[in-house]
Amino acid sequence: MKIQTYKKYIEYIKSTGICIVMVGGCWFLYQLRQVSQILQSSVPINVLNLEQPRAQYIYVDDPRFKDVLMLRKIENLQSSVPEQSLSFSHTIMKWWKSLNRSVAYKLLNMAEHGNEKERLRALHTLSSLKHLKDWHYRHIAQMLDAKTAISLARMPNVDSRFFLKPPYCHMQHRLHDVIEKVHQLLLYLNSLCKNTHPCLIQFLNKKFKDIHSESLILDHDLASLEVASTPAIIWDQELLQSCVQALCHHSCLEQYSKDIVDAGGLPLLMIIKKIFHDNINVCILLAKTISNISLHSEYLKDIFQAGWIGTLVEWSQNSDIRLSAPASRALANLDMDENEYVKYPRRIYLLHPLHKTKENIKLDVVFLHGLLGGVFITWRQRDLNTPVVDVTDSDTVQDGVNSFSSLIDDQSQEFLKDLAHDLRKREWDRVGQDFEIILDDCPQNSNLSTSGPFSCSGDDVCMKKIQHDNLHRTQCWPKDWLPEDVPSLRVIGVNYDTNLSMWTSSCPIEGAKTTMTERSNEYVQKLLTAGVGKRPTIWVCHSMGGLLVKQMLVNEWKNGDKNNICKNTRGIIFYSTPHQGSRVATLKQTVRMVVWPSVEVQELQEESPQLLQLHDEFLDMLKEYPMEIVSFSETKSTHVTPLKVPFQFVTSKSADPGVGEFYEIAQDHLSICKPASRHSFLYQKLLSVLKRHITPNEKTSVSPVMELLSLSNFWSQVQDTDCSI
Repeated sequence: MKIQTYKKYIEYIKSTGICIVMVGGCWFLYQLRQVSQILQSSVPINVLNLEQPRAQYIYVDDPRFKDVLMLRKIENLQSSVPEQSLSFSHTIMKWWKSLNRSVAYKLLNMAEHGNEKERLRALHTLSSLKHLKDWHYRHIAQMLDAKTAISLARMPNVDSRFFLKPPYCHMQHRLHDVIEKVHQLLLYLNSLCKNTHPCLIQFLNKKFKDIHSESLILDHDLASLEVASTPAIIWDQELLQSCVQALCHHSCLEQYSKDIVDAGGLPLLMIIKKIFHDNINVCILLAKTISNISLHSEYLKDIFQAGWIGTLVEWSQNSDIRLSAPASRALANLDMDENEYVKYPRRIYLLHPLHKTKENIKLDVVFLHGLLGGVFITWRQRDLNTPVVDVTDSDTVQDGVNSFSSLIDDQSQEFLKDLAHDLRKREWDRVGQDFEIILDDCPQNSNLSTSGPFSCSGDDVCMKKIQHDNLHRTQCWPKDWLPEDVPSLRVIGVNYDTNLSMWTSSCPIEGAKTTMTERSNEYVQKLLTAGVGKRPTIWVCHSMGGLLVKQMLVNEWKNGDKNNICKNTRGIIFYSTPHQGSRVATLKQTVRMVVWPSVEVQELQEESPQLLQLHDEFLDMLKEYPMEIVSFSETKSTHVTPLKVPFQFVTSKSADPGVGEFYEIAQDHLSICKPASRHSFLYQKLLSVLKRHITPNEKTSVSPVMELLSLSNFWSQVQDTDCSI
């Protein structure tokens, strides 16, 4: 009985064990299937699918392996890799670089998906990261989208490796083929604009008029000898450069600039850039073309994919302002985060800020040049001809040195020169900073409304920067000096073409807008597109530029100032503006028939009724919209033509508007708008106006020396003398 009971228990145990094994096996298979599904969803197994073509990149994280992949024998791999010592400093540096790399990817994610403040903070930090390897930059460049890339491109001193290079092409383009492609592009652009651009038609007819007949056609009699007829057109780099100039001119018309992208011209322009990478003039034309296209922000992705963002960054950091200015303007136009409602059209240059800034812009300063001038011509720093200011009488010391020169050798003479230099330095240190220095370009005469400043103290910033300004000459002082001395400014430069004679060839379309009224209407719209009128504005003008500003303000005033340009104008600085015309523009009838003066020259005639009427209307506008007016007049003649004939372009009578402050400066017409340094009255007066309007509640401090001296005695002391201590 007991044996049967034991057998029954054993059967129960076996049955239970079999059930447990079966259930456990099923559970194990189920868990294995779940793990397999999870791995398949997290790890892409289709990377082994060789049938699907997709780009694969290999990033080498160690420069020692640079040439390893070029070796074919496996036994040579380890021998080519030098050993590294695993020191403590090496471990710390490796950890620091790894931390930088992980931070860079987190910043990139924040820059792409964060809010506006987070994006700006992440971009600033990302652009300032150091110790990243080359492949880190390349990897981030491939992860960037177009919007984030253009925002990163406007960071100060950003590394160009953050941006994609142009697509690699293994083909070597022949010059003849490139010219043919450009020719086909020009023909296509001409068809898109329906033959409405006369300059493009004229260029095609002049350069490619016999393109079909000049192709290599074998002569019937010489066919067996395979002798071809010689074409009349030389297909060289000069012809290609002319084609680039024609493309740039066609893109100047805003309605036609986008056709270049639609026609697939961006990759072709990149090919031309590779051919002329060391030709600054061609690069300037290409930068202007891209900046004209940048007004159409919908083409940002096309510009990004063609590799132009990195090229624009490199050009924007170029020392030649003719190249850096249009490149910076293109980047600013494409930055939709910051400039969604602000664009800088052709000939409107953003001089500051060129990069994204955390500062709040409080004042706009707009510069306009005169006849035959330009942003990068008119506003240069003047050549320094005067010696550096000194305290000790150098003649006395030099006489002492010369008296011993015949008695001592060369080595002793050098010793005495060093001793004299030490004595002068000791004397200068003894004087310290308790002194006043009269500014360069001090006025010879002024009206009763003048307020200075006419001098600066020894501890003033302008004194400390004199030597720096002399050693580092600036191509555009509004761009380099103003942002350092007055923060929170936006500096804009305006360019416009002018001609002296109607014989000068010009574009028929643009030549239609040459009168003062038509030109002012054109540039008011451009400045409104750039956001001028939304904040307080100071206008700085030279010669004819002052007349253009007056015309713009008067026109806006007559139209009710709908754009708030007159309301927000705080002041105007006139540098030799001919309010009543110029004698040079007054020509006799016989000379007029030969010279055939342009419309601009005709409008500048002395006592011109149009100018007198414009000035009367300007004075009426000032009664409704008061503005601070500061005017400078030249007193020296300008030597023009190869014969150095002296001309005084603007007299003091014509340069005096009869309102505001008026100063007569001992400079000619070309140099009156070019300060020699920051220690110049021409610059310091503008600086005082800007500071007063940025901080209107701050009172301008008057020098104690100037309080003791009356203006009449002061002018009698400094007139016709060199500025000295």
